[in-house]
Order: sequence, then C-alpha cells, then structure tokens
Amino acid sequence: MTDGPVFHAGGTRTWNALPDTLGLLAAHVRAGDRTIETGAGASTVVFTAAGAEHTAISPAPDEHQRIRAYCESVGLDTSRLSFVAEPSDAALPALKLDRPVDLAFIDGKHSFPHPTIDFHYVEQMLAVGGVLVLDDVPMPAVAVVFGFMQGSADWELLEVADNRAAAFRKRADADPDDNWHLQPFNRGYPDYSFAPLSQRIRLSAHHRVRQGARKLRAQLPVGRRRGTPGR
Repeated sequence: MTDGPVFHAGGTRTWNALPDTLGLLAAHVRAGDRTIETGAGASTVVFTAAGAEHTAISPAPDEHQRIRAYCESVGLDTSRLSFVAEPSDAALPALKLDRPVDLAFIDGKHSFPHPTIDFHYVEQMLAVGGVLVLDDVPMPAVAVVFGFMQGSADWELLEVADNRAAAFRKRADADPDDNWHLQPFNRGYPDYSFAPLSQRIRLSAHHRVRQGARKLRAQLPVGRRRGTPGR
C-alpha cells in the first residue's frame, strides 16, 4: 500500500497499523479465512486483499465508505468485506458469525477497559489454532491483556512486530469455570499494593500467618485436625 490512502478523521488523518504489523497480518491470513478486527484502516485492506471473509468493527461509517472505495479503486473484491458501524463493546456481544475465526486483530479503542472487553469476546470467537494479533501493547490498557496472554498456557506468543503488535496462537479454549487461582496471571494474590505501606506490611504478614496455619493443619493427622486426641 504505497499510495498512502487516508481513511480517518474525515479523510484528514492516518491512524493505520505500522508496516511490519500489516506484514504480520498478511503472513497469517489466507484466502477463505474467517477474520475479524476491532478498528478499521489499512489492516482492513490487507484482509480484503488476502481474500478473507472479513468483518471490521468501528463506529465510523464514513471511514468504512472510504476503505471500501479504496479497495475497489485498486481492483480488490469487497464482496466478502463487511463493516459493523458500532463501538466494539456494543457490537461484539451481539455479533453472530457463521463459523469460528481464524485470525483476529484487536486495534479498536485503547482506553481502559476497551482492549480487555475486545479480548474477552474475540477470544471466544477464535478457533483453537487461530491467531490473535494485539496492537499497541506498550499502552497500559493493552499491556494488561498482553500480560495475561503471555502468562497463560492457552496462548503461544509467536512474534512481536514494530515493538508493539503481538501475535499469539490460541492453544486451548478458556476454562469455563472460575478457577482464578489456577491462572498464572493471579499468582501475585494477594496484591496489597493499593494500601499504604504500613497497612500493606500488616496485611501481608497476616496473610503469611494464615497460609502457614493452613499448611500446618493440612499436615496433621485427620483426628487431630478434628480436635480429637492423638494416640
């Protein structure tokens, strides 16, 4: 895309993914893939050029018109390209796709909690073995999603492009139960960093004492744990 099309802010601004990120998407998408992205722009052109059955979600219909017009002007078939002109947090919960997604790109709203919301819904649509690309990882609201994915056995980090876009392969579906204590992301529990230092020290000490007592009870014979005299 060397002609530098301008899609955003009424056709006056360019907020596209960086070149290596676009190349990363191109390397993972195949003709006929089911794909989805939050946000729209040059990445949408990449998906369309690859022949994917693609859905782009962003609340700016004028941008959608410019993207479609550009694709058609360079001879791309847009019959499998669809747009949802809504914010992703409203569109994703109601979105029904015909089949699981092979490749997803999260690059919509970057203010918290939107990247987390996008991830929550998109990862449920993504097939096991599919790829999710997360853009703008240096932003704290995005970094929390990256931190979870990097620490989870359900995801395999494939590469990072432009020092900001991370591609992960989905290895397994998420645990449907609330086994929060099994997630590596929660290994830091309890995190008392919200408390003033003096209170943080007391809370941490109290937690260690309780944990020690729990381990000691677990090591005692059953009779003693129930309060009966030992032999």
